[in-house]
Amino acid sequence: MTREKVINNPGSRVKEKGREKRKSPFTPYREKGSQKKQDGVSRETHSKTARAYARKRRLRCTCSYNEAGAAADEIIGNCFPHCAKDFALWSWYCRHFDRNRIVDKAYYYASCQRQGEVRNGVAAFQAWLSEEYGEKGDAR
Repeated sequence: MTREKVINNPGSRVKEKGREKRKSPFTPYREKGSQKKQDGVSRETHSKTARAYARKRRLRCTCSYNEAGAAADEIIGNCFPHCAKDFALWSWYCRHFDRNRIVDKAYYYASCQRQGEVRNGVAAFQAWLSEEYGEKGDAR
């Protein structure tokens, strides 16, 4: 039962009771990543592909951040004051699509809710946004 050990060499192999144990200078996370790279699959390849796809699908901006924020503020202030949590979503739509049309539709659905034609004006407005512009901006 002799053990072969090499001191101060972390990449060396050590025999212990008939089986070989490999010491690695890498943490388990790095070791796992290096194995993936050896297999020919790496995360970097996938992330580069995803970034290229996102760049290809990037939507044009139709206005500045300030104008989009002002439009979303107008929707919240005049149409749906209880829905401040939707500010980011509505400003995103206003920034990438026709903000005047979006604000007009918000006024329309708020009016429909006040007259009783629509039970929930916010839900109807959100449904219109999804139908008109797709889920979070699928350009049609």
